[in-house]
Amino acid sequence: MSYEVKIKRDDLEALVDLQGSSQAIGDWVGAGFPEFPTAANTASVAGELSLYWIAPERWLLRAPIDQETRLIEITRPDTAPLEIGIVLVSDTLRFFHIEGSDAAQIVAIACPLDTHASTFPSNGVSYTEIFGIKGLLVRRDDGFDIAIESSYADMIEDYLQRATA
Repeated sequence: MSYEVKIKRDDLEALVDLQGSSQAIGDWVGAGFPEFPTAANTASVAGELSLYWIAPERWLLRAPIDQETRLIEITRPDTAPLEIGIVLVSDTLRFFHIEGSDAAQIVAIACPLDTHASTFPSNGVSYTEIFGIKGLLVRRDDGFDIAIESSYADMIEDYLQRATA
């Protein structure tokens, strides 16, 4: 069976791991930062910046790689106060974009998470397993993004291509 789906391995993305309360991080970063999501395992977006609530007091800030310098300027990781942790992690994850009418079918093959809209909302974000490896799943308007540790990117790309065959 073939699927109506397009899978693209994205270019490297700018990523900042943030740890601490939303209040402390918000006070530190100030303006130009996306609003904090109001529910766990969801995302908020402001322009090219996406902010994912991935665990209690843990956030992931994502942007195109050409925005990495901007993320560093906003978050100032080298001078952050002790009550928050801010680490640039751009090279740790690789994203794949899955779109098309059968995108949910491919995601169902790749991961055990229930991605039905009633349980995984339009701004849903969650760590899960992707072909048995820890990965991040993000719902998008046109499908899903998955992110896995960079060293597994070639293997996951192969698995995704095989899943569409």
